[in-house]
Amino acid sequence: MRTRDALLSARSYLTILIGFLLGFAIVVWVEKQMPTRVESTTGMTLSQDFPPLPASRELTFDEAIWARVAWQYYVNNTQPNGLANAQDGEPWLSLWSTGSYLFALVAAKQLTILTTDEFDERITAALYTLGRLPLNAEGLPAAYYHADTLQILGKADSSAIGMGRLLNALQTLLWRYPQHAPAVRDLFNQWTLGALVTSSTATQAAAPLHHWALAVDEPRNSFGYRLYASHTLRLIDSAAGLAVTNPLEGQQMIDIDGIMVPDEGLRTPWGRQPSLISLPWLLTGLELGFDAQSAEVAWRIMQIQQRRHGLRVSKPPISTDYAEPAPDYVNDLPDRQPLQTSALRDDPPEQSAITSTRTAFAWYALFRNGWSEALRLQVQKLQVPGKGWQRGLNLNSSVNDVVDADTNAIVLESLAYIARGQMLCLACLGPTTPPTSSAGAKP
Repeated sequence: MRTRDALLSARSYLTILIGFLLGFAIVVWVEKQMPTRVESTTGMTLSQDFPPLPASRELTFDEAIWARVAWQYYVNNTQPNGLANAQDGEPWLSLWSTGSYLFALVAAKQLTILTTDEFDERITAALYTLGRLPLNAEGLPAAYYHADTLQILGKADSSAIGMGRLLNALQTLLWRYPQHAPAVRDLFNQWTLGALVTSSTATQAAAPLHHWALAVDEPRNSFGYRLYASHTLRLIDSAAGLAVTNPLEGQQMIDIDGIMVPDEGLRTPWGRQPSLISLPWLLTGLELGFDAQSAEVAWRIMQIQQRRHGLRVSKPPISTDYAEPAPDYVNDLPDRQPLQTSALRDDPPEQSAITSTRTAFAWYALFRNGWSEALRLQVQKLQVPGKGWQRGLNLNSSVNDVVDADTNAIVLESLAYIARGQMLCLACLGPTTPPTSSAGAKP
């Protein structure tokens, strides 16, 4: 048989072989683009070059305007029942967004945007309505509700991470405004918070801390978010802190541009991908105050961002923030179709990363330098007077024009941090400490 005839006879096998080799080459190429993962069992200590935290100061005239633009979101989106929409004009809310609303209220009070009477009235209404939320079979609030009718949207599962943010806000209320403590205690008496954590009988590991897990799958089930939520979830009972702080598969670090940071393991259809998510570390600093770990991780992420910002040759994007998913409640509200933004778990990092307004303001508040000022300037055009702040900039520099509760709450929290320090601050409960700068002005 001639060589040509032999090749023709074997062409189908050759096609399969070539296709296999091409697929293998693509997989190898993709793997080479990913940062290297390194197992780590050691803790993280503060770097010697960690900068001093900025002192409080009065807001400038412009900053005071920005705060009022953010508060306008809640003026427009507060329901008659006292709770607020999670997204402008969309009548839904989540445990996470309700925590944002309570933090926005505290921040607005600290910035004297709200009078004491209006603040108390709003807090009373919000806590009363939280106590009327229909609970699931486990005795917990569900993850999502219709903001007007309080009907549960989607599955009745709760959210431990979302509840963690709500509990952080309620704890702040207890310390700063104890006149609302009875209403907060009533909520705790109604909610079976222990049901957020379950005994994981499927895990046969010897270490006892592996015997506990979150009761439901979490879209924000990353290391940073678990640590953020653990600050109050660990107060539920002795098992909760172990379940939230223990990484599911052992904590991994990734090397990005020569800097080691925790791998958040963003979930995609192709499994967990190496990723960074800055928001939980920044929220810890704004609301609860940095500890050495959260401060060091935030500082390292900032250095990565600074290095990439100054590169002449662009590098593959790495996610430091992402668009919040909206609940899929098509079956519950056939007359309203919310924007079906891609779910966190379905987006690869290079498609979901955004330059978000909320993190730009948080960096600006926590680490005040030329880079954070430049980042804030990038999002300054995203304010919409009379409506609020838009979400951020997409990777192609187009505007992500969604106006939501989380963005505007964190803008308020960041500006309150500049003027009054962290949200939960025991040293701030005494006589007001005069700001170190008198350069501020009020509109």
